[in-house]
Amino acid sequence: FRCIYLTLMAFYGVSTQEIAKCPRIPLEECCRVRWSAECVPKYCFKYVMAHCPDRKMLMFSRTMKTRTDIRRAPSNVFVRNEEIPKCGTAEANYEPCTSRTVANKLFLSCCKLYLPPECHSMCVYETDQRTARAMLVEMIEENKCNMRYLSGILYCASQNRDNRKCCADLDLNAPQLQVGSRCLRMCDPSGTAIEKLAKEDATCLFNWNVIMYCHHSGIREM
Repeated sequence: FRCIYLTLMAFYGVSTQEIAKCPRIPLEECCRVRWSAECVPKYCFKYVMAHCPDRKMLMFSRTMKTRTDIRRAPSNVFVRNEEIPKCGTAEANYEPCTSRTVANKLFLSCCKLYLPPECHSMCVYETDQRTARAMLVEMIEENKCNMRYLSGILYCASQNRDNRKCCADLDLNAPQLQVGSRCLRMCDPSGTAIEKLAKEDATCLFNWNVIMYCHHSGIREM
């Protein structure tokens, strides 16, 4: 797992202590300021949709500079007076049907059955990129949870559902990532067992927030 650890550190370029908070951009500047690729202001989404919808895609993607592309889970905010599509579908940007609180309880309950206590902190549907990044770095740096339990974490996250379509629609198999469809197996762990991790899997772990978003989105009924 050391090669994966080193690759993740190279991707992130920082430790958990060095992950800084993003500066806040005034709401009225959302249509004018070019924000940092690392600091996409989620609170700008509604304003952008109402006043400058041509910038919508900037909320979900960033300009490619290197192979360390970062996929972003979409916002779950829709324009007022617009008919809201069915939750958990592509038309609704895969907005989850269940609240995060309820989904996290379900996730943790499964983890308590199949995983050791030191892995339970990973059993949350964390869709914020920087927070998800910090969680993974901390898990690996402090050896909190052995990577061999990754498959179990993903199985509980998916609740035995195939969420590959969501992951594909959010570009986790995009050519820019240079790993083919490798990351999609983390979106359907019950269908494809993850028995061994390779260096290329660091790219998938780098997009942990998107994987968690899709697994949360896949929960339709309680």
